Amino acid sequence: LKEAQNINRSLSALGDVIAALHEKKKHVPFRNSKLTFLLQNSLGGNSKVAMFVNISPVQSNAQETTCSLNFASRCHEVALGQAKRSSLQRSSGSKILTPKKTRK
Repeated sequence: LKEAQNINRSLSALGDVIAALHEKKKHVPFRNSKLTFLLQNSLGGNSKVAMFVNISPVQSNAQETTCSLNFASRCHEVALGQAKRSSLQRSSGSKILTPKKTRK
């Protein structure tokens, strides 16, 4: 039960982020959950995003399926912008990847 509550809280925070991105608000609440904090770079506009929604054909899951489809519909309306190509290189002697300088 506690795990389900935490999952719902994270998904609710993800919904808040999606809504803020859709409305193009200045402040997007990425720090409201670990999930949204980790997804911040992916949802920030420099990445392509694909979302999969699990639904069930079973009648007893109809309400959950409807909620999932509504959430997917709201996500589909958000335009994050065009993904930008980024080349990464390793810093000398480091495990950290940094953007490569490209010629113009």
